[in-house]
Amino acid sequence: MPQRFFVNGGDIAGDGLVMEGAVANHIARSLRMHSGDSIVVVDDLNREHGVLLRSVRPERIEGEVSWTRPVTGEPTLRITVVQALPRERMEDCVDLLVEVGAAEIRPVITERVVTRAPGDRIPNRVHRWQAVATESAQLAGRGSIPRVHSPVALADALAALDNGTRVLACTFDAEQSLAALDVDSDSPLALCVGPEGGFGAGDLETLRQAGAQTVHMGARILRTRYASAVGCALLLARSGDLADAVAAAPAP
Repeated sequence: MPQRFFVNGGDIAGDGLVMEGAVANHIARSLRMHSGDSIVVVDDLNREHGVLLRSVRPERIEGEVSWTRPVTGEPTLRITVVQALPRERMEDCVDLLVEVGAAEIRPVITERVVTRAPGDRIPNRVHRWQAVATESAQLAGRGSIPRVHSPVALADALAALDNGTRVLACTFDAEQSLAALDVDSDSPLALCVGPEGGFGAGDLETLRQAGAQTVHMGARILRTRYASAVGCALLLARSGDLADAVAAAPAP
């Protein structure tokens, strides 16, 4: 599959594409691409374009647009993941969630969260998480880059959800299986995943007040940084999103 990049609509004029800065340097030096190679770019108007590279230099990439279509790679079902901060490797969590198809990631601080970064380090961490999300979205063939929010209290993250969002809370003792849940692709979901020890009593009360439905993910316990991605995959499978293969490029 061709390499995929996100660009601004202004980078494309007619049948021409110009990219400068860090992305041009990455294409020329890290990926070692050359004139005649093909890439796909996604603009901020929800379109994707096949591009034949004509000139490749570290400071400037020029190409010719060979086809254009609405973006592919985006699930119809919109899933916001409310993720308790894992003890380590939040980058892995973000990477997997974006690749699977999460629409938005809201890290939260719950009762049993161990890692609490100093306030002055949070912006740098969020910047890094968002960079990981961008890289993962490009590699996975996404049509947009999911936003990764700054960590907040669980109650604040739930209050920020869009009206009408169905809230699901993963617990060890729920009666309903996530894998058997009926899912409506047109109704947004929030999947709430606790830390390694699960949600505390106060967290569960907060979720109850938010109208959350409790669900379980089977008889085995997953690390929290992987559990949310597995949960997203189950929900997307139930919605029918995983029935189609990767979209092929249009015929010339």
